[in-house]
Amino acid sequence: MVILRVKNPGSETSRLLARLESELGIGAQPQTAGYVPLSLDDLDEGSARDRVVEVLESADVDWREHLELRS
Repeated sequence: MVILRVKNPGSETSRLLARLESELGIGAQPQTAGYVPLSLDDLDEGSARDRVVEVLESADVDWREHLELRS
């Protein structure tokens, strides 16, 4: 399980979450207090985190302005 937190809600954040959903085939919807749990069942925690960061890094915006990697 990888946890993101929405820092800056808006269209860029929505695009980043949609990109995660599309590329990883998972749900990426903000929950309570803006936390976004991502479950990549076929990967261990470290590999899942690396894969999420890889997808976010490939975006054309600085994802760290919009999302915070919590775990």
